[in-house]
Amino acid sequence: MTAGAIRWQSARTSSLAEAQRSMTDLYSTPMDLAATPDRRFGFAMSAASDESVSVASLRFEGRCRSGAESFDDVMIAHAVRGTHRWRVGEERGNGSVPFLIPPGVEMRVEFTSAHIRTVGLDTTYVREVAESLSGTPDAALRVDGVNTHRRHPALVGEAVASLEAMMSEATLRDAPLVRAQMRRHAVVSILSSYPLVDLERRPDRGIQSRRVRLAIAFMEAHAHEPITVGDVALAAATTTRSLQAAFRRAYDMTPMQYLRRLRLRLAREELLASTDPRLSVRDAAFRWGFAHPGRFAQQYAAAFGEHPSTTLRR
Repeated sequence: MTAGAIRWQSARTSSLAEAQRSMTDLYSTPMDLAATPDRRFGFAMSAASDESVSVASLRFEGRCRSGAESFDDVMIAHAVRGTHRWRVGEERGNGSVPFLIPPGVEMRVEFTSAHIRTVGLDTTYVREVAESLSGTPDAALRVDGVNTHRRHPALVGEAVASLEAMMSEATLRDAPLVRAQMRRHAVVSILSSYPLVDLERRPDRGIQSRRVRLAIAFMEAHAHEPITVGDVALAAATTTRSLQAAFRRAYDMTPMQYLRRLRLRLAREELLASTDPRLSVRDAAFRWGFAHPGRFAQQYAAAFGEHPSTTLRR
């Protein structure tokens, strides 16, 4: 799934009605909101979203209650300031650690003077990542006991923070390859922490060299797009684990290492062929999915025996 244009939203108000409308628009579902007493209420929100992920930072003043009958996305919330208690389906807890709301499940919260971060993940995208990890197509998402049996809440907190940083980082707005990689890493962390799907099912390991050829053909055709190892595995009609094992046997590297080398070669071809005096090594690095120009230069020099700036000056 590609990383498209980012949509920005913000609001600041002391009106309960306006805050409720803003939250309803943000989450694309009717949101309840009440405050006691309402004269002390304050609300501020900033949010960013693309076609598969949304991140929001919400600040409330006063004692509030909120909730929704259900969400379409997989939702994660984390109260980084203030008191906060939640109920998701039959589960209850304290929002000081991240908690997850599966699609179609009721959520109710009570909080006082809180700063809350939320992440919404497109359910189809979550299923695609889960399928690539487990090899189980159309896996049903678990809706009960997800928070009770969670692991590594600190890891999820880091994933939420990284998604927020990714969406707000100006240098990544025009770097869809980098954004897609960071987004997938965050979703893998979340799936590893919450038992939404069974990732322990062992896939069929009987993969043939034909699968590797299909994977390479797909990567060559889509190297300019924000593809993930899950996309490659689906194109090769196999699982991520089986594909990784096949690439280890064939090339002694992972599929993503192979894709990185392919993109290094394509970046070199661009630098060699360019007649645009405005092109920089940094531009080429970002275009081919390398978030750190310095690291790109090191990998480039190791692969081709010269610095990318030397190639560009030819």
